[in-house]
Amino acid sequence: MAGKFDLDSYETVESRLARFWEKHPKGRVLTDVFFHDDRRFIVRAEIYFNQEDTRPVSTGYAEEIVGASPVNRTSALENGETSAIGRALANCNFASIGKRPSKEEMEKVERYKNEPRKPVKADPAVIFSDDAIKAAEDIMTLLPTLNLMSELRDLWSKNLPILEVPLNGLTLKDYFNKRVEELQKV
Repeated sequence: MAGKFDLDSYETVESRLARFWEKHPKGRVLTDVFFHDDRRFIVRAEIYFNQEDTRPVSTGYAEEIVGASPVNRTSALENGETSAIGRALANCNFASIGKRPSKEEMEKVERYKNEPRKPVKADPAVIFSDDAIKAAEDIMTLLPTLNLMSELRDLWSKNLPILEVPLNGLTLKDYFNKRVEELQKV
């Protein structure tokens, strides 16, 4: 997302949803709070083309930080839900070509331009197993060798339970985010 972009050229989640309901009036959209603590929400959205389907055709995740913007002081969960729905819809081709992120996601990028995200401090009250810590260390070592965003996304989604493992004063999630920033600069 380096460089300038025109927010008006991005589609809202609302317009993606309208197209989805036109094409799949018997579909469904489910959301769930995947993770939350006192400072952030991670929301998962699932898209089904038919109400009777037992497996979603796509999913999407989004994170919002409480207080990261004036709206997020009171509505971080709602913003996360909207973004997760937008990502899930993009994952099943309800996004304009070349404009996969929604307008709401690009607004988040704009918010963080002037105030970059600070690493999340590991919660000392959470105790991880030795196996989880070893797996996180192995992934931390592997991250610099990955050069494709798709590889990072796959590794991220397969290791959600250990993203908060503390490593050298940061979390595994922080190391993922650093690698994403490095790849975006290339």
